[in-house]
Amino acid sequence: MSDPATPAKLTINCPPEYEYKLLAALACFLNRPIETQATAALSMYLRQGHDRIMPQVRYYAHKAEMSEYELLDKIAADPQWVYDNVVQGNPIHPSDESDVFSD
Repeated sequence: MSDPATPAKLTINCPPEYEYKLLAALACFLNRPIETQATAALSMYLRQGHDRIMPQVRYYAHKAEMSEYELLDKIAADPQWVYDNVVQGNPIHPSDESDVFSD
């Protein structure tokens, strides 16, 4: 049974051209659908990024007087609440700055 905070399906934008070609190569070599390979690649990236991501989570968890894992659960369940009550309009990457991965 899946966690209710975990969506059954996640839709993401296509990566930039070169990264898409790298993703397609991995999918081809591993004989996987490109969507499956994208999930695997994102999961691997996030696990490898754990040591860069968790200090930020701990920082905001401390502000919220929560444990880091309580905050992770809250982010997954209600990210708007976390943004409004913990981040308080001071995100690490402001939404008014351009981002190559945005729509």
